[in-house]
Amino acid sequence: MLYSLQIRNLALIRDLNLDLAQGLTVLTGETGAGKSILVDAISLVLGDKANPQLIRHGSEQAEITATFGITAGSAAAGWMASHGFDGEDECIIRRILARQGRSRIFLNGHAISTSQNRELGELLVDLLGQNIHLRMVRADRQMDLLDRYAGLPEKVDQMGNSYRKWREAQETQQELLSRQEQHAEQREWRHFVFEELENASLREDEWEDLGKELQRLGSATQLRETVAAALSTLDGEPDGTLRQLTEVYRRIHQAQGKDPSLGETEKLLEGARIQAEEALNALQHYLQDLEADPERLAQISRRLQQLQDLQRKHHTDMAGLMELYRQMREEFATESAIGSPVLQAEERLQAARQDYQTLAGELSLERQKYLDPLARAIESQLHGLGMPHAVVEIRMESRPDNEGSWMGRGWDRAEIRISANPGHPPQSLSNVASGGELSRISLALQVLMAEPEGAETLIFDEVDVGVGGAVAERIGRLLRSLGQHHQVLCVTHLPQVAAHGHQHLKVQKSLELGQTETQIFPLDTPGRVDEIARMLGGIEISPSIRAAAEKLLSAC
Repeated sequence: MLYSLQIRNLALIRDLNLDLAQGLTVLTGETGAGKSILVDAISLVLGDKANPQLIRHGSEQAEITATFGITAGSAAAGWMASHGFDGEDECIIRRILARQGRSRIFLNGHAISTSQNRELGELLVDLLGQNIHLRMVRADRQMDLLDRYAGLPEKVDQMGNSYRKWREAQETQQELLSRQEQHAEQREWRHFVFEELENASLREDEWEDLGKELQRLGSATQLRETVAAALSTLDGEPDGTLRQLTEVYRRIHQAQGKDPSLGETEKLLEGARIQAEEALNALQHYLQDLEADPERLAQISRRLQQLQDLQRKHHTDMAGLMELYRQMREEFATESAIGSPVLQAEERLQAARQDYQTLAGELSLERQKYLDPLARAIESQLHGLGMPHAVVEIRMESRPDNEGSWMGRGWDRAEIRISANPGHPPQSLSNVASGGELSRISLALQVLMAEPEGAETLIFDEVDVGVGGAVAERIGRLLRSLGQHHQVLCVTHLPQVAAHGHQHLKVQKSLELGQTETQIFPLDTPGRVDEIARMLGGIEISPSIRAAAEKLLSAC
């Protein structure tokens, strides 16, 4: 609620400090006294467009400061928390209008933008009047009225969550598609590289093995000569090394029969002879297998060149090439197993879309049930507010096949249409000609909903224009009933309405130091009697008029 308002150098107000209370506060005064200035000041502090002409003559700037209490869990508290003001139970909005330059806005000492100011302002106060943009005209507000009357806020919240998931799934899919398009060439290249590596049939240690084989095959002639010479030395006629070793072994073996101490030497010679024979056999086999194979040599050379080209191409060695192949094999194997990220995103999007459609369809059916009951309830309220011929209809349009029209509260759009005069078809609120009728329609809707739409403070600017008598009494009672649970400010010129106020503020002009000033001050009970008597009887206040004013006050 609005705790206090300070105004400096705005229009005819030089310096005003005003404390406001819970309940219904009525604002009265002579015509031209400046009752609308208070409404203008609140409009400005809530983000209305600034006009330098509103700055008091002789001043370079005007300043308005409003202090609001913030209820925990309210929409305003949520906004404060989301903008870094969490945990604060009041907000102080200060707006400075400069004759030269732009206006400045501060929230709890921190500069904020005009758009932020308006966002928060809509959650703090509803301004309803003849010259103020009526938010009730907005389609989303009328949809909200229908949902609240039908008791659907919880389902609407579920709808909002479903909508967010659907939108997030849409954004994810679009992002992946965009990324896929941007990286199509890169991905195609990676596929090419992977296929190239796969076709290369890489093997661990292949590079080293082929190098050794190449070295062997390339030295075949030299190796043949070397091995042949070794064989000749070992087994050549007549004095090959193996023949000589065999002869030495034979003699020592014979000698060992005469002297057993040569037994150990005999064993050593026998082992040497056996190993020499094995070496001879191995060299013979090696020489048989050793062939100068030009075809195999060319094949190995081509393979080594292929591997070398791949290493050079990817700026790595064979170990790095094998690791790259393993990584890409895992990447494409995983993609093949679980499907591409784009396909997964499409599946999630389809599931989110189906969930949204189910909830939106159920919500639409529920709303249909309450269109006529809400219209009749609004009619009943308007008939008691001086609009006896009012006819109300509520039209709802659903667009399930147009995803572009889907919203957080579903695919329905509701519009309240009213005819205030017989013979005229119902029309939208934006086409209702009379500002007074708009204010009374808003009052009827507010009362019907039992509480303000998120805002704790309601301001009605001359809601009673064009009415009087019993209707004025009815409006006063409705405003007072709203004030039992919420803060209501009402600018009025009717005594029947003013008498119902819990707090009464009077606006009057005075001349101070040669300049006209507007002052606003609270009235006590005698002051209220005088003001209501003035409203009843004009300049001359007779005892009967004063008695009527006292009776009017006491009846409230």
